[in-house]
Amino acid sequence: MKSIVVITAGTGNHSDLTIEAGTTASDILKQLNLTGYVLSKDSGQHVFGESENVYANVDDGEKLHVASKTDVGTLVNY
Repeated sequence: MKSIVVITAGTGNHSDLTIEAGTTASDILKQLNLTGYVLSKDSGQHVFGESENVYANVDDGEKLHVASKTDVGTLVNY
């Protein structure tokens, strides 16, 4: 088991979670009752796929971030 901290973008709210081997991004988002969000490392630098194994890709005590899909996928035209 690993402990992680999940920080919600724009709010600063955080949740302390314990995850087990095989835990996916979708599992974490469901546990937090978040729909329409994505989970990432490094404030969006590595966005996890819904079925990606988060447990295998994080360290114990690591901070992860959630942001709405629209925030992550917004295009800006200049």
